[in-house]
Amino acid sequence: MKPAIKTASLDGLKKMPIDLFDGIYLNKVCKNALILCVDIRNFSNFLSSQTSDAICKLIKEFTTNFLACINHFGHGCSYYKLMGDGALVIWDKNDKYSTEEALAIFNTYTDFLTKDLFKSYPDMGLAGALVNEQVFKYEISAEISQLKYRDYIGYGINLACRLQSAASINNLILNASAAKLGFVPVRVDDSPETIKKLHGIKGLKKEDYEHALFYNKK
Repeated sequence: MKPAIKTASLDGLKKMPIDLFDGIYLNKVCKNALILCVDIRNFSNFLSSQTSDAICKLIKEFTTNFLACINHFGHGCSYYKLMGDGALVIWDKNDKYSTEEALAIFNTYTDFLTKDLFKSYPDMGLAGALVNEQVFKYEISAEISQLKYRDYIGYGINLACRLQSAASINNLILNASAAKLGFVPVRVDDSPETIKKLHGIKGLKKEDYEHALFYNKK
């Protein structure tokens, strides 16, 4: 007899891209989703300067611990996906509770990386974007494997992935829509250098080119 899957583990599996379960993921439009996109800064330099063993060890520890962080703090998240040296975490609805979870994930993991995993690599660190936008959920079936693959598309995904490039290590940038909700303390950066960086990013809405809105971590 196969061992029963613990409830917490089962809930975590249901939020991953590959669906082993039926009837839990329906095509849907989420008009005010919350999207957290994170990425390791200076990872390319690490790849070119380290041995394959060191690279594999670090990326395994990074992803394993990040998933543990999501499962611990992101109880209400709807989906997460690893993307090499980065990740996406999505909540179908943006409210005070989902925002608190997103900030807890970002704060906890940046602190862990600084004090532990990246301690020997001080030029590396995590940066990210937190976006409030519309996204579309979809699901496709793979008949041979009898699995379902699910994902999100939409401007919100593109925006989060592009906007995070304007954030430096340990910084989280917001789009104007997320900042207006008032769930996150914000500091405004309208310096010429930052504005130039924003204008180098394709596909932003006009309101997101005006100035950078960063999470003002106390």
